[in-house]
Amino acid sequence: MEDQQAARKVMYIRDPVHGSIRLSPVQEDLIKTVEVQRLSFIHQLGTTFQSYPGAHGMRLSHALGVSYLAGLIGEQILEWTDTPKSLRDELLRLLQAAGMLHDIGHTPWSHTLEPLYLEIYGKDHMDLVADIITGRTTFDIRGAGGIPSILESHGVDPDAVADLVCSRFQGPRYLQQLIFGEVDADMLDYLQRDFYFTGVAFGHIEMDRIISTMRILDDSLVFLTKGHEAIRDFLFARLQMYATVYLHRKTRIVDMMLLAASRRSILELGEIPGFYLMTDDQVLSYLACQSQDPWVREMAWRVKYRQNLFVQVFRIDAAHLDDSEISFLNTIGSEEQTPAERASALTKSLSETAGVDSRYILVDMPLEAVRISEERFTRLGIRYVDRSGAIIPIEELDPAFSQYLAMARPNRNFLTVCCCPSIGEKVRKACEDLFQIAAMPLFPKGGGGKGRFS
Repeated sequence: MEDQQAARKVMYIRDPVHGSIRLSPVQEDLIKTVEVQRLSFIHQLGTTFQSYPGAHGMRLSHALGVSYLAGLIGEQILEWTDTPKSLRDELLRLLQAAGMLHDIGHTPWSHTLEPLYLEIYGKDHMDLVADIITGRTTFDIRGAGGIPSILESHGVDPDAVADLVCSRFQGPRYLQQLIFGEVDADMLDYLQRDFYFTGVAFGHIEMDRIISTMRILDDSLVFLTKGHEAIRDFLFARLQMYATVYLHRKTRIVDMMLLAASRRSILELGEIPGFYLMTDDQVLSYLACQSQDPWVREMAWRVKYRQNLFVQVFRIDAAHLDDSEISFLNTIGSEEQTPAERASALTKSLSETAGVDSRYILVDMPLEAVRISEERFTRLGIRYVDRSGAIIPIEELDPAFSQYLAMARPNRNFLTVCCCPSIGEKVRKACEDLFQIAAMPLFPKGGGGKGRFS
């Protein structure tokens, strides 16, 4: 195998974020697979380009970036250990493979349609990733199914790769942390990549500084204390990106419109079987041109051409919930209901109160979207090591910042109500009647003014 690899022509890819990337043999073979190439047609940021027109980066470039960083970080931290070269090379191939493959199970439009996959199959896209990597599932796409044999040909265990991307790896903990942890290759890539494509600049991430201060201690990833400022900037930038880009008001509205149309087509009408292995444009084009439901076609047209998008008429601010609002929110559905079921029940009530078609009202709970797409927000297990070798948790090294992170929310809106512009006044009034003091209008009658939660 080594002779064959030595004879291969070295492959380079020019990346807008990381510059020139030299592919290893396992990276080169994986990036040529059907499953990875499909990511060339899945938007990294879903429908965010509706708010940030430059946000057209695709998931393939992100997968490449994560694979590159996983290998780079692995190589850097293993230099500080006495790991034999043969084992080091094996671990690097494992990290590179996990980085390249971690997103191959994404549904079209990234996280936007993932709730449908959860509702249909009772599992998320990471479970699908594991099944593809191990060969338990094969995409019904010509040329698919070769990933397990490619991994094995490079001495990489498919089960180990699957366990890494699903956060159930039983080997050294630092390997898991590099793929899915508090400061990992995934986040280091997507934050910088999303800065680039959206054009925002909430803060500079000193990636080189962060990586250079990473160490392995007791099989876990730790950071030198001198790297704390860079890590603090990184964590703050992540929070800002969620608040202003990933959960942008208009993006959430478009997401909900696309999700509503897709739910009607896929779940209720049984259209688009196997939608999860399609690409963004395949799904949207079907909804806009081929669905048997005129309402689905209309909603898809609105999304595709950004015409008559729904508007937000009410919101409940997550940062300033009072007792009356909490009491009201507790009456929405029951604990046994899913967020989608609770939103559906509230939509029905608003529709009946306003006397309008429920299909033109959307109730959104943005914080639930974060729980689905980014559970790492609830964890803060970053640890540092000082010159004496003592381990210091971030809560002890920087109590004030840790407390801020614990209290901060990635989105201020706990609940929002959106609707078709033509019925905005009726729905706003219905919200006022139904919620009473639990929510105030964003745009009071007469226009121009700002409500209590603006």
